[in-house]
Amino acid sequence: MRDQQPIEHERLDNVYKSGGGGVGRIGCGLVIVIWLVGSAIAWPIMKRNYTIRAQVSVGASLAYRVRTAVEVYVEEHGELPASNEDAGLLPASETSGDYVSQIGIENGEIVVVYGKKVDTRVVGKTVVFVPNVSNHTEVSWTCSSPDIPDKYLTSTCRSH
Repeated sequence: MRDQQPIEHERLDNVYKSGGGGVGRIGCGLVIVIWLVGSAIAWPIMKRNYTIRAQVSVGASLAYRVRTAVEVYVEEHGELPASNEDAGLLPASETSGDYVSQIGIENGEIVVVYGKKVDTRVVGKTVVFVPNVSNHTEVSWTCSSPDIPDKYLTSTCRSH
């Protein structure tokens, strides 16, 4: 029995000196390969989602001017405008941007329709800004989308 102990000790010394017999290095290499493959797949998806979200946020920014016109109309008339023309704006088809095909007022609600250079995943889809009027003149806004996934919406428009 005593004779076996030095042999086992020598074997462990050799494994230690050789760096663990290779098993640790193979496992570590496998983890690195999995991480690289995962990153190669995840990065383009994250970049695309960010790009689409940025394009959708441009529509929200363009709607800000229309929101201001609605607020002024409510202050002056005590009610919501029915259309762009009522609010003193150009027609919906003439109110656009790089990623937005039109912004229109429909019975007080602002509807942003995406088109032109926007990513194909949101072409023809909408974000709706709904006014909440209190004290006949104060307007607050909520927004949502019936057809754009939350991952592409600004944080204030995501369903919670």
